[in-house]
Amino acid sequence: MDKNTLSVLVVEDDWEDYLLVRTYLHRAVQSQFDLKHVVTLEEALQALVEQEFDIVLADYFLQGNTAMDLLKHLKLTGLDVPVVVLTGGDASDLDDTLMQLGASDFIPKDEVTTGLLERSIRHAIERKRSEQQISLLIKRDPLTGLGNRMIFEEHTELAIARAKRYKNQLAIAFLDLDRFKNVNDTLGHHVGDLLLTLIGSRIQAATRKSDVVARIGGDEFTLMLDNVSDIKSLDTVAEKILAEVMRPAQLDGKLLDVSASMGIAIYPDHGLTVSELMRKADMALYECKTRGAAHHLVFTDCLQARLQKEIRVENGLHRALNNNEFELHYQPVINMQDGSLLGVEALIRWCLPDGTIVMPNDFIQEATRVGLTAELGEWVVEAACQQLRCWLDQGFTLSMSVNISPHHLRYIGFDQMILDTVNKYQIPPSLLILELTEEVFVDSGVASFDTLNALRNAGIKIAIDDFGTGYSSLRYLKTLPIDRIKIDRCFVSEDNLEALSDPLITQAIIYLCQGLGLDLVAEGVESEEQANCLQQQGCMTGQGFLYARPMTADALTEWMGSRATALVSGQP
Repeated sequence: MDKNTLSVLVVEDDWEDYLLVRTYLHRAVQSQFDLKHVVTLEEALQALVEQEFDIVLADYFLQGNTAMDLLKHLKLTGLDVPVVVLTGGDASDLDDTLMQLGASDFIPKDEVTTGLLERSIRHAIERKRSEQQISLLIKRDPLTGLGNRMIFEEHTELAIARAKRYKNQLAIAFLDLDRFKNVNDTLGHHVGDLLLTLIGSRIQAATRKSDVVARIGGDEFTLMLDNVSDIKSLDTVAEKILAEVMRPAQLDGKLLDVSASMGIAIYPDHGLTVSELMRKADMALYECKTRGAAHHLVFTDCLQARLQKEIRVENGLHRALNNNEFELHYQPVINMQDGSLLGVEALIRWCLPDGTIVMPNDFIQEATRVGLTAELGEWVVEAACQQLRCWLDQGFTLSMSVNISPHHLRYIGFDQMILDTVNKYQIPPSLLILELTEEVFVDSGVASFDTLNALRNAGIKIAIDDFGTGYSSLRYLKTLPIDRIKIDRCFVSEDNLEALSDPLITQAIIYLCQGLGLDLVAEGVESEEQANCLQQQGCMTGQGFLYARPMTADALTEWMGSRATALVSGQP
């Protein structure tokens, strides 16, 4: 029977000891060994870069270095090869340390025999192969068979090390499918899974063996494009990949049109680490999708400036939460018939140490991106309920509206957090109103609807904010778990102060709310003319600069006190 041949790198600075090892291995019964002999640590590392070996046999002492140095270098460079250390008498007590550093085995030189050495080599190789198979299973996407984020980052780190050494460029690309959610929603998740598997195969077919393709979640794929020469060639590669991906797909008896977008970052121009390049490729993808589907975009200086701003905001957000730099301002909701105060809407502000006030549009999106949505949302609910309790204790009866992010709504335990906070401050549930945009009701699943129904059953009210600017279906409006609709300010005061911007739309919304028995609030009321028009159409509740701008809790307390005094004295 033919012997299998194993390639062995022998690292030994004593020629006589090397000859003994060679003699032992030539006498082996089950295996044949192809040996390469080197003397120093540097020669060993160079050989491992240039050639693949099944195993390394290394003397402990290596001309000023030790096998420990070899094991540490292998771990740093990601070279995954089993190492058996041959120890002399002076190093025989280092066995535990060597094993912790990754050695597969250690053998005292005075105990070496052909049988022992052959068995040690075979067992070390078999163990390493088993470990690699398990590692591959852990690092593979079970649906497509591609690598996952973990293995993608490992391979890219090695590619960056090579590119740095040889002064090459490489690119990281993020690719995702446009409107993939529609496939799952209309054709079912099984078709969506088939499409993802097909797309993974197409990407692999359009890339080289030296490139790396992974699926890191949902419909998002990452690509490491090795040894990129210039932007022009990169554009050609990107167009080739997208052309392959976007061919029509015949799945489950249906022909699907496929569209995809791609964002790209280049090493070393756009970053020196995997995480930095991935972040910039993701930003380029996001920007690409805002410009329209089915094309690619390379990271730019403009995006770099935006990234630097995002980093400043991200660092500041963590500091702001720790230093209590957030503050709620409150805008009154008014009965437009008699001017009485019905409630307030809590609006978050970020108060910088230098006194600058940062508005929500400048930090909420970044808070969502860095995963602070839940923590920030809980702070808002807590602060709003605490302030409402304070006003109730002072004799002011009013409702408190709080804006809820769709991301916050998806967190497990969101409804219980709301109920616990209401109970903590002994707030009548009907005085708390949660405001959500139309997109929440369109994009959220059954779990979100169950959460909102649970809150409504507990007495808390639900409102659709900015109504008319989203894309909700009127057919489903009567089935949604809502109590109130807020007319967006663009229909009230976007154009001028002399009249309503879109009186036909406001009238239609008012008729709709009356027919469904829903409360109604008009946002952005800035003039008496607008208030009068809204009342004539049937809307009696408004919010806007005509009545009051958002103000701090202390300012609003003083405002409410002055209004109460004016009403008692009969002043308008």
